[in-house]
Amino acid sequence: MKPILKFSPEGRFRILMVSDIQEPPCPDPRALRCYRALVDHTRPDLIIWGGDNCDGRKLKTEPELREYLEVFTAPAEEAGIPWMHIFGNHDYDVDLPVKRQHELYTAYPHNISGTSPDGVPGVSNYMVPVYRDDGRAGYAVYAFDTMYKNPVIEGVPGEKILLPELAPPARKWDFLRFEQLMWYWNTSLRLEKENGGRVRAAAVMHVPLYEFIRAVGNPEETGLRGDADQKIQSGMLNSGCFAAMLQRGDIECIAAGHLHEDTFDAEYAGIKLCFDGCAGFTPSSKPGRRGGRVFDITADGGFSTEFIKYSDITDID
Repeated sequence: MKPILKFSPEGRFRILMVSDIQEPPCPDPRALRCYRALVDHTRPDLIIWGGDNCDGRKLKTEPELREYLEVFTAPAEEAGIPWMHIFGNHDYDVDLPVKRQHELYTAYPHNISGTSPDGVPGVSNYMVPVYRDDGRAGYAVYAFDTMYKNPVIEGVPGEKILLPELAPPARKWDFLRFEQLMWYWNTSLRLEKENGGRVRAAAVMHVPLYEFIRAVGNPEETGLRGDADQKIQSGMLNSGCFAAMLQRGDIECIAAGHLHEDTFDAEYAGIKLCFDGCAGFTPSSKPGRRGGRVFDITADGGFSTEFIKYSDITDID
């Protein structure tokens, strides 16, 4: 029986999100030490792995992935903390189908990740509810699979989409597809019907949406705080996901990984946009940019978030 997420008797719920652990088969020992310290320090009710969970360019085989997961799932599994995952571009680099990788993840007792419905692109698209003491969903976390790179759309290869002028912000990354937006919209409507009202929610994904660029370009208006000096790499095309969420009115936060040096949060059109730095030590980053992001949610509508640096809780920067 998988764990069910619930608010505490005091109406509180804490999430810890870490992205870009991105270690190879023989990981840097600082990564596990600091990640474990972060879990112990924050004492979350849910841990989210935000993609690039391993470095698939170097970690290639199923036995290697199994051994790797045994190492990095230990902090959550030993403490009995529910955890979920999404995939990033480097998870797609593993020489193992992502569906098989997903099976290895979800076999862990405390992993509560769902699986994409039929017809929805990607593997890690799902929704996880957080229940109140009356049995109704008081919050929801929507996971989106931003997939890989150089997408092909109806026979049009990615290199035909990626114009030179788009390269700095857009790069070569895939984008959320219309089927994923329909899945989110319809799931949100279903939740509203089942719970007698719109259910507050957060969305997590690896590659950030185009609107993150707007937040950096307007720091005063969006109240930007934290590091924002790494150029944002969004998908090739603007998927319309932010507009859909804004129109639906339930998403209060969108959190992403992918950029190892950005740690900022900002608010655009009433939606918080967040990065969670880098959780690994093999991937490149800067001092003070490694750690994870905490989200504190209350059943009565409260929401706050903070980036926690490894250097603030350990002797490692």
